[in-house]
Formats: sequence, structure tokens, C-alpha cells
Amino acid sequence: MSQNSNDIDVEGGSSARGLLVLGLLGGLLVGGGVAYYFMKDQIDSPGNEGEEEQSEENRIPLQAVRFERLTVPIYTQSGGSRRYIGNFFINIDVLVRGDENVIAVRRSEPQLQHAFISAISNANLMREDSPQQLDLDKTANLLKARANSVLASDVVAQVSVVEALRIPN
Repeated sequence: MSQNSNDIDVEGGSSARGLLVLGLLGGLLVGGGVAYYFMKDQIDSPGNEGEEEQSEENRIPLQAVRFERLTVPIYTQSGGSRRYIGNFFINIDVLVRGDENVIAVRRSEPQLQHAFISAISNANLMREDSPQQLDLDKTANLLKARANSVLASDVVAQVSVVEALRIPN
């Protein structure tokens, strides 16, 4: 009888081990499939590509294209009337990334000069606390928007008004 009990134990143990191994393999397959599904979504997400492009674009140094001694007539607006203040001589740096953009700005210099003069003389860009002085931040933001509209793309990264000298009338 002792031999029969040993035979029964061995046979029952081998089938249980087989089911245990199959269960473990099935769990690994299901877990691996779920992990692959979630990792695939994170790798293929468009947010990661945009961050890489921005970091590459920020690595390219800004290059300045100087516009010197633009003579701009300045007017103040009070109520419904405009009053001539005088001329300003303005030096401007147009900052772009890459040689192609520098070439594009250089090719469009006459159009940009005209657009800058028109934009400055038609807008109220005088400082609130000192109406005889030009607000350089407002002017730079206006000129950046105007330059990008003339170039029909987002070429200009920044515009800096380097110097603004008023010549009284």
C-alpha cells in the first residue's frame, strides 16, 4: 500500500505544477501586453516631439540685424486729435535664429523699414508717466508683430529698441 500512495502523490503533483507554470506564463503575457500598450502611448505622444523641437530651436543662437537711424515722426493722441511731437531717430535690433532667417530679413529690409516707420508713427507709443518719451517695450512688441506680418511667418524672435533719440520740432 505504501507504493500506491507514492504513485498517486507524484501524478497529482506533476499536473499541479504544469497548471502553475501555465498560469505564470499567462500572467506574464497579459502583464507584458498591458505594459507595452501603456509604454507605446507614452513614446508616441506628440508632446515629446514638440519639446525636442523647441529645445533644438533654442540651441541656435539669436543673431541681430541692425536697423540704424530710422527717422520716425511721432504723434500723440489725446481725445480725437493727434499732435506732432517731433522726430525720433531710432536704432533697432531684429533678432532671428539661423542664417536663413538673417537672409530673409536682409532681403526684406526696405519693406521692414517702411512697416516700422508706419507702425510707430500711427500708434500711440508714448510712456504714460512721460508723454514726451517713447515706451521702448510697447515699441518692441509692436515692431515684432509688424515684422512677422511683413515676412509672413514667425521668423523674428525678438525686436530690441537699442536707442531712441528725440529731435524736438
